[in-house]
Amino acid sequence: MTIETLQREVRSSRELQDVCLRTLKQCPGFERVDAVLIQPRENVGGSANWTVAAVRPRVDNRFLRGARETIGLLQQTYDLNPEEIRIRGGKRRA
Repeated sequence: MTIETLQREVRSSRELQDVCLRTLKQCPGFERVDAVLIQPRENVGGSANWTVAAVRPRVDNRFLRGARETIGLLQQTYDLNPEEIRIRGGKRRA
């Protein structure tokens, strides 16, 4: 069974931000991060319906590149609650 065949867990925006923060704080360069902002995005071909839009305070680009795999695993595991996407005014592309 591949990760694509598994159902993603649906989470609220707040829950996703909390999970991302806890997980990313374990990545090099993210130790001082105290906030993760997520943004809805169009779900094309089964891809994630959200993305990490920003972290506060900002981290160096090399650390962001280093965290891509971790963010990708989070996106394969969780979906943003579709109701929140509608409340926010529709789907947006990241």
